[in-house]
Amino acid sequence: MQITETLAEQHFDVVIIGAGVAGAMSGLLCARAGMRTLLIDRQQFPRPKVCGCSVNGRALKILKQAGLEPGLRGLGPTFTSGLAIHYRRRKLLVPMPTNVAISRKAMDQWLVDEAVAAGCHFLDDVKAVVVPTEHERQASEANSSVVPAPQPVGEREIELLQTGSLKREVSDASDLNRDAAAPRVFARIVLVCDGLGHPSLHRFPAFRAVPEPGSRIGLGAVFPRRSVDDWIKPGEILMVVSKHGYAGVVEIENQQWNLAAAIDPSHLNVTRSPLASLESLFQAAGVPMLDELSNATIRGTVPLTRKAERIAGERIFLLGDSTGYVEPFTGEGMAWALTAAATIVPMVQQAVCAGWSPDMLKLWPTMFRRIVGREQKICRLLSAALKRPWMLPPILTTCQIFPSLTRRLVSQINRVPEALEIS
Repeated sequence: MQITETLAEQHFDVVIIGAGVAGAMSGLLCARAGMRTLLIDRQQFPRPKVCGCSVNGRALKILKQAGLEPGLRGLGPTFTSGLAIHYRRRKLLVPMPTNVAISRKAMDQWLVDEAVAAGCHFLDDVKAVVVPTEHERQASEANSSVVPAPQPVGEREIELLQTGSLKREVSDASDLNRDAAAPRVFARIVLVCDGLGHPSLHRFPAFRAVPEPGSRIGLGAVFPRRSVDDWIKPGEILMVVSKHGYAGVVEIENQQWNLAAAIDPSHLNVTRSPLASLESLFQAAGVPMLDELSNATIRGTVPLTRKAERIAGERIFLLGDSTGYVEPFTGEGMAWALTAAATIVPMVQQAVCAGWSPDMLKLWPTMFRRIVGREQKICRLLSAALKRPWMLPPILTTCQIFPSLTRRLVSQINRVPEALEIS
């Protein structure tokens, strides 16, 4: 959608940057709560996205509480109930609560449509950049590591640039001067949901999210399922693991496979192609290559594992992958995004209706840790094990001997916080 004169210079209760799961769900819930809401994404929708595409038990419960489960089922997803882990020709089948598998292209567009139907305004193919105040700009110029003391700000200013018309990508934190020609909007609250590195905050060095050393690169592809792939049992998520990374494969709508992988950058350099790296993973795990993978478009990501130094600022809250990235197990990333969206909206409504409180700067990080912190720790441990293949044989053996332990772990990852309520 083009930036229109009727939208530019307008004032909103909430502007949400990034229309993935966290952003679209936030837009839907904010609009339902009666707030004037604008949702913006830098890509043109519908768009593909590198993701495991598994909607786990926690995510399904949150969508059901919001009355969205029928719409999700209407997209024609597949259903899974087990995870088959393959390593050095060994296989461990982990029973899972019923999960749904749906492409992010379909799911994100559906959530955006639901948000628009609820009254949310939507702009795609538009880059949004939050503009620092003069005080914040001066503090950043003086010392990029210093977090400026909070200053009263009635609204946040956001520049809008049509993505297709950009001559260059601005990523240098020293570029702090506003483009006077750019259209702009204003918001009482800004929700930043634009993913790894959150480029909308590139003028705020204190919000940077630097990748951890050794962070893996994400790869993803969607391609047709063929009859020769029938060795993968219906309802199973396939995971292949090697010392260089891992890949998950699940059937999604329209008889397609979705593949999502995390690969060591050094292995990509050695193999010299994403396809060769994936072929190496499948071979090391002792499973056949999927028939159409060699013909698929394989997309990549920037280095994955990272953590934002701050997730709250003056009238700014971070959600979803903008807060950082922990390599997920099966669907945790989307579940955390939905949980954060459902949790933040009452606070946003309070800030809009009763006024901003500096206490919110500390309240959101505290709430965020409470709603996803425990599960993220579990996934960090699982991710660490996947990066140290020598740990996998004893882990697989333990899981086979003590299946109740595996069920408890899976149950913990899929739990919904008891205090979470969606109106």
